[in-house]
Amino acid sequence: MEQLLVFLYAESPVHAGADTSAGVIDLPIQREVATSYPVIWGQSVKGALREAALDAGWDNVGDVFGPAVDDAAGAPAQGKITVGDAHLVAFPAATLQHTFTWVTSELALGRLSRLMLRSGHRPPVVPRVADGAIAIAGSSWAQQEVFGPTVLQVREETNGALAAWATLLATRAVTHTGPFSVFADKLTSDLVCVDQTAMELLVKEGTEVQARVQLTRAKTVQNGPFYCEYLPTETIMAATVTLTGQGGQAAEHRALLESLIGGDTALLQIGGDETIGKGLVWVRTNRASA
Repeated sequence: MEQLLVFLYAESPVHAGADTSAGVIDLPIQREVATSYPVIWGQSVKGALREAALDAGWDNVGDVFGPAVDDAAGAPAQGKITVGDAHLVAFPAATLQHTFTWVTSELALGRLSRLMLRSGHRPPVVPRVADGAIAIAGSSWAQQEVFGPTVLQVREETNGALAAWATLLATRAVTHTGPFSVFADKLTSDLVCVDQTAMELLVKEGTEVQARVQLTRAKTVQNGPFYCEYLPTETIMAATVTLTGQGGQAAEHRALLESLIGGDTALLQIGGDETIGKGLVWVRTNRASA
């Protein structure tokens, strides 16, 4: 058995839909009950990987991912790839300075630490943040700064532990290559860590909500308006993929998976609204030797 650490970096707004409405939002995103943090359930990520494998022309999709649900001829069987839930790592928030920044929390980085340990990586130390304050990775900020809908007290000194996380995410989740280098450099300097109360407010109020309608062929409104929620562009999430198999099968399946989503230009589409360009994420795998 082998585990890969996988980062998801949103190229477009992402709608991984929940099964019930929430307040005025008809189509909310998936969230954790206890924390309200956005999450993409493992079945959603695995389904997107399966579709990508079909599009790539794999002839062993059923063996790797398990038989399709509507495959009447295929007996129920477990696939050789197990995909975990994608948990939030860093969330983009509008600011008065620097246009926007990525916010994270002790909880988000603590969870990523556990994912890294499970997949054979050594995580940096998780920074500690006092209530009502933030820790900064590098940039200079005003003493008080607006982050989305909240105002927080900024500690001027750079937090070394958070700086280590910013460097790790810039290298492994974004990468310093080609057009990504601008965002990797920004992440290195602009990552901030906020307390749990502020983080919960930011992830609730900082998502995108769009009003939509369904039109008839005559361009008149048939249904709506209805309100759809999206994870914003630049959101960073992480999950683990477990590879099973006897002998060299795990290595074989890892090579297949890396051919699908390896490298610096692997693009995956997750969730709904595919026909209007939503759900595009850059996917980057990290082996323990990385």
